[in-house]
Amino acid sequence: MQNIKTMPGTSTIPADPPKNTLGLRFTAEHFPASASFAIFMETAAFGESSIKDNPDWGDQVTEKLTGHKEPQAEFARKVKEAANKSFNTPLGRTLGLRAYNMFGDLLTGNSKTLSAIQSDRRYLIVVSAPRHGGSYLTKELYRAVGVESKEVPNYLAHDGYPDAAPFWFRATDGQSVPATRNTIQQTAEWLIMSDWYFRNLKPTDGLKTIVKKGTKMIYMADFFRETFGTLTEWVIAVRHPVASCISTYEKSGGLPEDGLFPAKPRSVIERWVMDAWSRDAIPPSQVAKKPYFTAYLHYWLRYHQIMMVGGMLRGNRRATILGYHPDTMESFIAQQIERFAVAENPKPETFFASQKAQERHPDWMHEARPVIESISTLWESFGVKLPDEIYDAF
Repeated sequence: MQNIKTMPGTSTIPADPPKNTLGLRFTAEHFPASASFAIFMETAAFGESSIKDNPDWGDQVTEKLTGHKEPQAEFARKVKEAANKSFNTPLGRTLGLRAYNMFGDLLTGNSKTLSAIQSDRRYLIVVSAPRHGGSYLTKELYRAVGVESKEVPNYLAHDGYPDAAPFWFRATDGQSVPATRNTIQQTAEWLIMSDWYFRNLKPTDGLKTIVKKGTKMIYMADFFRETFGTLTEWVIAVRHPVASCISTYEKSGGLPEDGLFPAKPRSVIERWVMDAWSRDAIPPSQVAKKPYFTAYLHYWLRYHQIMMVGGMLRGNRRATILGYHPDTMESFIAQQIERFAVAENPKPETFFASQKAQERHPDWMHEARPVIESISTLWESFGVKLPDEIYDAF
């Protein structure tokens, strides 16, 4: 990978000087840029991207959970075209080479690069299962640190990128590749992306504060915690599984008429539910025979088990755990607005929640109780208490 000098005033992450040494040689054909990074480079170089992106990722009320419907081969072609087009510009080439250099540094554990990442910035990362209030927290935390959330693109802020998964091998561009390849490369891309995007962000306490939503970071928690460093603050949101399941099916097209989990997932979250069962050797054909909530509850259980034993919460003294409740969420945001003292409006945005669970699905509430108690017992065995608000089922 070629080392380059960064553009003046664009980065605090250094590039190492070239070294004459025997080593492995890879090209961009071996490690093609992700769709998110291709969109970023094209937007940075030309002011807009030819690939459609969700501009309003923080809409907690009308947000739709839809899957990617474009044929994979056609989408991959567009991504490659956008990346190549961008790389042929001075800025696109600079950003692209910096991302590949960062990828190499993360693969080899370059201590100078890791130190630079961690020394002058504070990452504020929101981690929660889907429909647990993570988008609200992310959006309001941006505002608390002086960033207009509507101007932050989806690929930079939201939870699908950098990718991480409960499987070691997964399909990417028609090939089965190690999960670490995607995760480490996309983390390198995101670090360069956020470094450039927030290059003019004013520091607080001598540190730039960069906000990120990271739902899937639980699957490689140690990597993310150690890469982002000890200054990173982790915000964990927890919601009652019945309430989050209702929110999931409402945004995915409604509860199926037969009450069973759909054989073909209608949204990304429903696909993740299938993945949780597949990881336990239960095929999709059998999941599709299960009641919708039974299928969803298994995902909720596994997610919160992995959150603890996988390393996201275990021994993490920089984690703040929030129960899904308007008072709790708004109070936390109010504290952050006061802490950073840069937001024009000191009042938190209203956190929308409604107690539909008990009235709509009392049978689900009964089914969920022992699962919640099992998570409570597991977390307490590590010295962590499940927030009381979870039992309010908002």
